[in-house]
Amino acid sequence: MSGISKRKQRGASLVEVITVTAIVMVLSGMAIMGTINPSKTSTANAAADQVVDALRQAREYAITKRRNVSITFTTPNTITTAVQPLPTDPPPPVFPTIQLNNNATGGLQFYLYPGLPNTPMGAFGFTNTSAISLVAANGGVVGNAIMFTTSGSLVGAGGAAAANYYAVGNNDPINATIFIGVPGTPASERAITVVGATGRVRSYYWTGTAWQQ
Repeated sequence: MSGISKRKQRGASLVEVITVTAIVMVLSGMAIMGTINPSKTSTANAAADQVVDALRQAREYAITKRRNVSITFTTPNTITTAVQPLPTDPPPPVFPTIQLNNNATGGLQFYLYPGLPNTPMGAFGFTNTSAISLVAANGGVVGNAIMFTTSGSLVGAGGAAAANYYAVGNNDPINATIFIGVPGTPASERAITVVGATGRVRSYYWTGTAWQQ
């Protein structure tokens, strides 16, 4: 067999093996990153959907059943919904308590990433001073408990006790923005706004440069 034929039958050179290995490693890394980022996005979107669903279900119940419905946001990640019955009503239904991402490790919480600008609703009186940002129309102080009235509007409450929901001034419409995210991960940030007068709910995600619906 000639020398040329022997050279053709040799295996790949060390340089070729290293090159192929490097290419495979790069492609594998890209594939892994491609699965991690969508996973984080999916987790953030799922948490935002939980907040939106809780708000919309509370509003729908308030309108259809003609009873006020309160919603309380408790840090780090819990949403509690409760019907405010009349004294003559039978016991109201119990809404399940919600924990963002079912309280999974690495799940979202009520969190406003430092330095993020306000949502596009900022021009209409919505603020971003805290993760649970509620603005009372009468300029009063609002806690983390809010309420949908039988007309579908969102109003403020002076405290968690049921009696406070009917106190003077607490039935004024408020605008609300609920920020959620994972500390240290700006791309996970989501914002949910509620227009006080109408109860309309909007959801936004942070693109890295701007808020988008």
